[in-house]
Amino acid sequence: MLSMDRAEAVKILTLADVLLFLIEKGPGRTEAGLAEAMFGDRAYQQRVNQDCRLLVSRGMIERRGTGGPSDPYKYFVT
Repeated sequence: MLSMDRAEAVKILTLADVLLFLIEKGPGRTEAGLAEAMFGDRAYQQRVNQDCRLLVSRGMIERRGTGGPSDPYKYFVT
């Protein structure tokens, strides 16, 4: 298990909780759409990529699409 202090753990859980909420309320969002919903118009998808991968690996959401520009990953609650 990765070592992290309590503040880091709370931050990760909070971002993951917000992502999960957004995906529940708007299934099919892309990483870019999720980042914009969380951080505003100038957000970039890399800010949510790691947390989306974490939720996918835990089986909480699923990712569909090829991940390319014409078919970006879209996220859905499992």
